Amino acid sequence: MITDMIKKQFFLLMAVIGGMMFSCSNPADWSDPKDNIPPGTVTNVNVQNINGGAIIYYTRPSDSDLMGVKAVYSFGGDDIQRDVYASAFRDSIVLDGYADTNEHTVELYAIDKSGNLSAPVPVTINPETPPVELMRRSLNVAPTFGGIYASWDNPLGKSMDIALYTIDSIGDRVLHDRYYSSGVSGRYTFRNLEIKEQPFHIELRDRWDHYALPLDTIMEPLFETQIKGRDEMNRDIWSLYGWDDQTNTYRGDVNKTITTTTPFSAMFNGVLYSTANYEWWSSDVCMLQNYLPEGGTNYLYPVYFTIDMGVPAVYSRLAYYTRARNPVYSSWCWYEFEVWGTNTKPKEAAEVGDGSVLDNLKHWTSWEIVEATDAWKNDWIKLADCVIQFPSGTPNNVNSVTSAEDIAFVQNGFHFDIDTDKTSVPCRYIRFVVKRINNGANYLQMSELCFWGAYVN
Repeated sequence: MITDMIKKQFFLLMAVIGGMMFSCSNPADWSDPKDNIPPGTVTNVNVQNINGGAIIYYTRPSDSDLMGVKAVYSFGGDDIQRDVYASAFRDSIVLDGYADTNEHTVELYAIDKSGNLSAPVPVTINPETPPVELMRRSLNVAPTFGGIYASWDNPLGKSMDIALYTIDSIGDRVLHDRYYSSGVSGRYTFRNLEIKEQPFHIELRDRWDHYALPLDTIMEPLFETQIKGRDEMNRDIWSLYGWDDQTNTYRGDVNKTITTTTPFSAMFNGVLYSTANYEWWSSDVCMLQNYLPEGGTNYLYPVYFTIDMGVPAVYSRLAYYTRARNPVYSSWCWYEFEVWGTNTKPKEAAEVGDGSVLDNLKHWTSWEIVEATDAWKNDWIKLADCVIQFPSGTPNNVNSVTSAEDIAFVQNGFHFDIDTDKTSVPCRYIRFVVKRINNGANYLQMSELCFWGAYVN
């Protein structure tokens, strides 16, 4: 009986293996059948003209093997034929890239899974104002310190570049700088220009190489020099005000470094986007432990720090470079802050209230925990409100960036202009009020801090 059972199992196993071998040698054909029958045409066509193109709506043919619809078109200024596809699940197709508002003809084809095309259905579109032209209408330029300042609106967020050309001695245009942006609004300063009255040529271009009407102007950039942190003998000029004697505690300024071996002068040693950096605890408030409510945090915002620039100067712009870290923009970057200045020595602790730490903090901070008054602002002038704005439109509070455009933006440093009505105000002391740091961190980091303007004699 056992032998019969083994025989039955053996023959059953052979039958299964034989079936598998037959299955492998004769695989099922799951592909769609092919034919030479073209699909029906699209019907009920309607056009919605948009800036630089159109959205074409239609009713799909009822063919069971319909794969989609394609539009065949050209821009009219060249002989290049273009096409764009929409799947069988859509009832519209989008065209863009037109550089004018002229009438254009588009041909719509249904296409089936055999690659057969329907008869063409001609459609007339009238694109509205191209996005590059909308941007050109809002373009404004003005002379600024060491260059030309440009601002614009790009309401549709299309990829654009703006190029500045100078004119050489024989009248030829020479590309000076080019800036790329896809944000809905933008600004950029073309720097390192010769300080003299001269002609400039500015072009706007979209990703299809369409150009708006150029802007030609004659301007004279304003004189500017870098405000140095060290003198000719390589001695430090800048210092953290109140750091050595710890009177920064009375103002609520940051008072502890993470990397204690890194001196403050690392912030102005000329090494810009570096892995070495200066790190601070953000608003470390060990000195406030007596005033913290039970369960309170160990750090507060804003984060304050004050620099004695050594000599008075007027300021045109500033920049800070974050730490070179992977991923890019992951190194506790301060992305929203204020810059204040004064030419008068800040009040000493004894000059505020009863001279206590608490009374000073009420005067010097915005921290609700000490019922702060922000009264210090009466003796200072706000020079700038600074917010990092990525050219791609990426939010500034992200933990990292990955696009080439955003990475280059970070590596080139974060540049901010001083308010134009404050560029003639001489200041020896600069105070930073840091409102936001990415990653939700209680640190702030920087590799380099730079200022430009002019010294005051």
